Amino acid sequence: MAINRLRFHNILVQDMGAPSRSATELVDEGIEVSTDTLVTEHAFREEMASFRAEIASFRAEMMAEINRLLKWLMVAGVTIGGSIIALLIALLVRGL
Repeated sequence: MAINRLRFHNILVQDMGAPSRSATELVDEGIEVSTDTLVTEHAFREEMASFRAEIASFRAEMMAEINRLLKWLMVAGVTIGGSIIALLIALLVRGL
């Protein structure tokens, strides 16, 4: 890390003509910002685990809703089917 800091400092001072103090501040600030947003493997694994848990919870909710709707459709289908059968039987009995 120290070698990279010196390398960046030298590039800013020698190649770009920046003042040494400003180059030091800029390099230090850039390194500080980059390490603040650095994602560690442990943090990444924790985020992925929580994301998977959220997906599993969402999936369970959706499956429960689908099952509820399927039950409603089954009841409606049986009711309509029973009504049609009852009408057909009534028509057959009346016709005889």
